[in-house]
Formats: sequence, C-alpha cells, structure tokens
Amino acid sequence: MDIEKLEKVKDVKILVFGDYIVDKYIFGSVKRISPEAPVPVINYEKSQVKLGGAGNVINNLISLGAKVRALGCTGYDEAGNFIYNTFLDKGVDTTFFKQYPEIKTIQKIRVVSKTHQFMRIDEEEVKDLPSPYYLYLKDNIANILENINAIIISDYAKGSINKEYASLIIENAKKKNIPVIVDPKGNDYSKYRGATLCTPNMKEFMEAVKVPVKSEDDILKEGVKLAKALNLKYLIVTRSEKGLSLIENDTKRDFPAQAKEVIDVSGAGDTVISTMGILQALKFDIDETCVLANLAASVVISKFGTSTLTMDELISKELDDTNFKLLDVSTIRNVAEEFKQKDKKIVFTNGCFDLLHAGHISSFEQAKKMGDILIVAVNSDKSVKDNKGDLRPIISEKDRIKMLCSLEVIDYVVLMDDKTPERLISLIQPDICVKGDDWKGKEIPEKKIIDSYGGELKFIELKKNLSTTKIIERILKVYEKK
Repeated sequence: MDIEKLEKVKDVKILVFGDYIVDKYIFGSVKRISPEAPVPVINYEKSQVKLGGAGNVINNLISLGAKVRALGCTGYDEAGNFIYNTFLDKGVDTTFFKQYPEIKTIQKIRVVSKTHQFMRIDEEEVKDLPSPYYLYLKDNIANILENINAIIISDYAKGSINKEYASLIIENAKKKNIPVIVDPKGNDYSKYRGATLCTPNMKEFMEAVKVPVKSEDDILKEGVKLAKALNLKYLIVTRSEKGLSLIENDTKRDFPAQAKEVIDVSGAGDTVISTMGILQALKFDIDETCVLANLAASVVISKFGTSTLTMDELISKELDDTNFKLLDVSTIRNVAEEFKQKDKKIVFTNGCFDLLHAGHISSFEQAKKMGDILIVAVNSDKSVKDNKGDLRPIISEKDRIKMLCSLEVIDYVVLMDDKTPERLISLIQPDICVKGDDWKGKEIPEKKIIDSYGGELKFIELKKNLSTTKIIERILKVYEKK
C-alpha cells in the first residue's frame, strides 16, 4: 500500500450529488402499557439528529480527511436548515447546494427504547428536484466540476437522481476525465450509463439484472452484460460477509471480506463508496481500491454504532490488523454514546503504559470485570514527557498503542495529549472510571467531572513491586554491576 499517496487525501476534493435525508432518533424508557390501547408508553428522555442518505457519505469523506462539495437540494424547513447548517459547520462547500420552499426535506424518525426500535415514521415526498435547479446546474456545470477529483452519486431513490440530472453530471465529468462512482438504487440503471464505477449490493444487483442469480457464474455472466449495457468501466458487487466481486471487461475477481468479527453493519455501504471515491481520486488502481475498500468496511463493521472511519484507522488496519481498536477522540465519544443507548456499561482507565508489564495486565483485567466495554486512554509521547520528564517514555506512543490494541481484554484505545484525562472523561462520560489503589486519599483532578454526570470512581488493586519506574531501577542496577 502506498501510504504516502493515502496521506494526500487532504488535497482531494469530492463532489457528492444525491438524496439528502435527516435521521432523527427519539430515545425513551418503557415502564408501562397505555390504558387507552395495548401499546407501550415511552417516557421521552432525549432526541438525536444526524445526517442521513448522501449526507452520511459526506460525513465519511470528511472523517477520512477529504474536502467535499455538496450538490443537491433540500427544503426551507427545519430539517433542510439542519442539513445546510451542519454542512457549513463541517466545512463543506455549499456553493451549488440549494434550498427550495416547494421541497419537503426527507426525515426518518425512529422511536427507540434501549435496544428496541418501536416505530419508524418517514416524512417524505418522492419526486424530482425542481426544474430551475437543473437549468442552474446546466448553466454552471463548468464551475461545479472545477477542482473536483472524483464524483460520488449517492442514490437513495428519493427523486434527486433521475436520468436528466445523472446524465448531465456523468457526461460532463467524462469530458474532464473525472471518475464517477455510483451507489445505485432501483431497477433502472440506464440513468447511470457511462459512469466509471457502480457498486450495487447483491440484492440491488439482482433487481437490476431482473433474472435469478444463483451462482458465481451467474454473477459473472449477468455482471458482464450489465456493465457492457451501461458502458461502465467497472461494476463492483458488494456481498456483505463475502466481500466484493469486481467485474472488469469479461472477468470477475473476488476480494474476500476481512473483518474477523461483525458487530454492526450499519453505514458500511456509505463507508465503502466514500473510500472508493477517495481512492479513485488519488488514482489508485482498481484492485488496490477493492482491497482498501474491503479494509474500510472491516473497520466499521468491527465497531458498534459508528459509520465512519479515519484515514489513520485505515492505514493502521493495513499495517496491523489489531489497530482498528484505535479511535480518535470524536469517534470514541460517538461509540461510547451508542453503547450506552444499548445499556452497555462503559469502563475507562488511562495511563502511560510505558514498558507494558504484568501489573498493567492485571489492572486491565480488573477494570474489564466492572463493566461491558473497556476504553483505555494512553498518554502521547508529549504528555508522558510533561508528566515524567524528558527521559520518558522509553517506548514510543506508536509501539505502546500497538501493544495495547493487541490485548483482547481492551475494547478501544484512544491517544491522550493532555496531562490528565479530565477533558476525555468529560467528552466520553464513562459509567466507571478506574484508578489504582495508590490514588486513595489523594486529590484526583477528574473526580469533580465524574461526580458531575453521575459516574463512579473505583479503585483497583495494584500488583506490588510491579511498576515501570521500579522495573527501570532494577534494570539500571543490573547493568551498573556489569
């Protein structure tokens, strides 16, 4: 893998055109049945609003480090304003993104209690975008495609992607040699004619070819026919636990899935299409694109409740299969929140973990027994020096992270630049924060924060004579004698 090329993602700008949706979640608890009808009464606790549809593709692209230009429309309503303002907050180029009063922005509202979704309410009108927007795009297409390295068409079959719009984008992109990657919906793929790459899942593929697909030979035969009919350079069928099948010319090449453990598949499709868009923009060949897109999928389905990944995670996954446990601060916050919604108890501990030893392992094992998910924050090289002086750490943060990620008892690792974990604890709000019993009777900086949100501070037994400092002292004595 060309890591230097991947690290140029910050120079990439992707155009995203598609159906923009708001995903709203209403969370509550159920304690009784309504006396009016045999239905549960949900006591409202909180609500959460997220970008859905093509907006989640944009989320993935930004998380991976790319720049984004949004193309499409929403209404002048609360949901539409949320999408537009969120784009602005995330630094998305909205120059050609429009709002129209005649559009009703699509919302999917889910009522959830613990792990159970009681109801989904869809607010949507499936219809084409306003005709003035097409004329606007046609008049401005040269500016729209300026400085764009790849285009993603994210079709959720809500009306934005019809033949007129798709053809305008694809035909003009081909003139400028800009790759167009399509995430399709529906059974009429003629609107995607001339795209570089189309990525149906197995169900969508069968709907598109309109014949039974029962074998690998069927996938090859029908895939070749579909790709030729649409003048596609590549057709990639995403096959869940079976990975990806690439149709190129008259051949099929399979790329097996690489996830060791599937925890949550939600959002994996958006991650795959986003990764492919970036890789094509960076001019990776198609086989490398398939391999790395598979890696990207393996990261997100090995984590609970998050549908994005960072470029560092992708690189770490390629270099070391255990490093998918390493999350950045914003992602670990989201992951922790999702676990809490599933009534999982989050346990947090932190330290330098320089010269990892049996005492550390014992501490992790004790901490994990206190809950369901163990998050370990490890001090960066800078913060170790701030805490312990210029002679430390002995082991670099990269190697310390690698060792922690390899431990089965640890679920997630996050790098901590601060001297104390106060900021991290405030963001994650773990149910239990763990300290060694050597902290008993001492002032603990993070205790006020833990108390403020109702968390617990617990102490664990430390193994006697097992500390990094004592190990270093013993090593020095041994070598002094020599």
